[in-house]
Amino acid sequence: MFIDVTTIRKAPGKTFHFDLREDVGPLTLDNDTVEFIYPVHVSLDVKNTGKIIVFNGRFDGDTELVCSRCVERYPYHAGFDFKEEFCHESDFQRLSKSEEVFEIEDVRVFHGNKVDLGSVLRENLYLHIPMKSVCNENCKGLCALCGVNLNSETCKCAKEEIDPRMEALKKYFDR
Repeated sequence: MFIDVTTIRKAPGKTFHFDLREDVGPLTLDNDTVEFIYPVHVSLDVKNTGKIIVFNGRFDGDTELVCSRCVERYPYHAGFDFKEEFCHESDFQRLSKSEEVFEIEDVRVFHGNKVDLGSVLRENLYLHIPMKSVCNENCKGLCALCGVNLNSETCKCAKEEIDPRMEALKKYFDR
């Protein structure tokens, strides 16, 4: 997802608004692939401050994740706000030498007249999609013995709980 900033760079102090709907390619998280069901929506305000170009936006997209307890797929809405600062490579040297206080490490440098917003959104998605996702807080998961999904079935496993202090006594009677 590239944003052409030719006009924006020529208008210091102005803000431009973009409403974007685009298909986003699959993301790989650990052993799972996250694919968006519909095109994602990005609402974006881009302001030229004279020294840097500030992107303030909102990302919204619907996908499916795999529950880490029951291993079932469930719908997930990825929605987050973001703010990123960009500076053209020709302006970056002046910016880094200026006496004004800037967080230089937070400013991204771009070349030409297009900013790659897709890489920024992918980075933010990795931060906002849960590492251990669950379909709901009350998910019972899978039976450790037979593998039955405990949300939809009751397992028939014999659950014999033995006090660990009596384990040696049980071995004596099992002879």
